[in-house]
Amino acid sequence: MSDNLKSANSAKTGIIFNDARLDQKLTIDEVSDKTLINTKFIKAIESGDYTDFPSEGFARAYFIKYQNFLNIQCEFPSIYVQENRKDQIVKKSVPVFNRSFKKFIIVFGLAFLILVVSILLNSFPVKDSTQKLEKNIKEEKLYELIEIVNTNNTFEDMQASTNSTIEPVLPANNLQLLFTKECWVEIYSKDILLVSQLFNEGDVYNKIIQKPYKVVVGNVEAVTGTYNGIKIDFITNANRLNVNTIIFNDE
Repeated sequence: MSDNLKSANSAKTGIIFNDARLDQKLTIDEVSDKTLINTKFIKAIESGDYTDFPSEGFARAYFIKYQNFLNIQCEFPSIYVQENRKDQIVKKSVPVFNRSFKKFIIVFGLAFLILVVSILLNSFPVKDSTQKLEKNIKEEKLYELIEIVNTNNTFEDMQASTNSTIEPVLPANNLQLLFTKECWVEIYSKDILLVSQLFNEGDVYNKIIQKPYKVVVGNVEAVTGTYNGIKIDFITNANRLNVNTIIFNDE
């Protein structure tokens, strides 16, 4: 951690926490008993010095928890330098194609197919009326297919109309996390921090990562997940602060 994790802004925010606690006639030990937050972390927030926190994810998690307990609203101080992070904040969900864009791609592909078929058919002489009829039938079927695409909104609707179901296939070594409440997560590979992020309710996180690695999760009741399709147990072996470390070895 950096040695410079205190600023005028963080100190000012700490005073707000300290005054709110004193107004409620609570000692630091009493707050610790009620919230299960370590006393040194409470003192760190009230002093505005975040050096004792192992990472920004930990700091944000306990900042929010203490803030909610005191029923106050404060902005988390900007004391962590973004450029020094070992990993950029990942996207919260897997990117998906816009439905209208998918429809455009399908129509464009079919139009291109019609053009190719027309060129091929025109490259051969039509010897009799039978060949002309076959050509017309093929072109009519292609135009009918385009009409079906235009009538239906998405490619999924076409699948449903044929009563076919395609199961999504997850890539190999895929770690997927689903969040029902606020939760911080850190991911390490060979003791190197890859991800440190605070997630919110409804977030979905996917990452391709090979063993060995470990995942540190705070507020374990707020997250469910799988690795290679196998469910991960975050709750068992969690400590009294609802923090758990899941290690994925090569075995």
